[in-house]
Amino acid sequence: MRFAILASFFSLATAARPAAAQQAPAVGLPDPDVMHIHVLEKRPFTEAGRWELSFFGATQVNPKFTVHAGFSAEVAYHLRENLAAQLGVSYFPIAQQSTLSEELLTKASEAPESAEAFLLQGDAVLGLELMPIYGKLNVFDGKILRLGAYLNAGLGLAKTRLQLRPSTDPTTGRTYGDTGFRPMASLGVGLRVFVSEQFTVRLELRDLAYSGYVSQVNGCNYNDVVKIEAAEALGGTASQLSAGCDERAFGSPGLQAKLNASGAKDLLATPSAEVINNVAFQGGVSWLF
Repeated sequence: MRFAILASFFSLATAARPAAAQQAPAVGLPDPDVMHIHVLEKRPFTEAGRWELSFFGATQVNPKFTVHAGFSAEVAYHLRENLAAQLGVSYFPIAQQSTLSEELLTKASEAPESAEAFLLQGDAVLGLELMPIYGKLNVFDGKILRLGAYLNAGLGLAKTRLQLRPSTDPTTGRTYGDTGFRPMASLGVGLRVFVSEQFTVRLELRDLAYSGYVSQVNGCNYNDVVKIEAAEALGGTASQLSAGCDERAFGSPGLQAKLNASGAKDLLATPSAEVINNVAFQGGVSWLF
């Protein structure tokens, strides 16, 4: 009797073991049956195939030797949702030496190298813009703020000049000499804030790089400005100047032309092959159409 009871108990335990093994494991990671669902909202509009017109105000953020402030305009065509071809132009009505540079000249009689006194009047750049990051924030009780981070790069031309005399000069005041056009490269990083489908606020940091090498001022080389300085000091006009040299671009005959030619001579005496990085912050708005 006792043996029969033990045999029955053993049979029941053996039968229950496979049933226990077939029970589902506890729900939780890394359970392969658990499904993760991510809801992605489709963008309410796309930039692909549309034009964009932008306007900026700009100021230099590394003004050690020079100070620049101005404005720019840009037109872009969006080839894809995150890629655009763009053409931009800039103009800097404020382009002058910094207070430090002028103090070095007036108080220590140390003229800056031409690269340190190099000024950007304007530029035109053709390039591409890529927006690899797009996101949104939930603000103001459900209001969705859409953002986009972008990079741009381009090549173009820069219109440049040199400051010849400081603003404190009682005879000439602040004067400039033309140094013509030169190639320029542009690299920028920025943020777009989509206010609406058409209207966007833009913040951007852009590096404008160009050569600081100068061999002529107002079309005149070093030997030309030496002749002009000497001739104007005597009340005359320089002779045997190189083709394209404009003596009258240095100012009125006499002392003014002499001082400006002297400033150009000092800058041309120490030419530099340095590459100038004019870093500017610009903020503005754009219209997508």
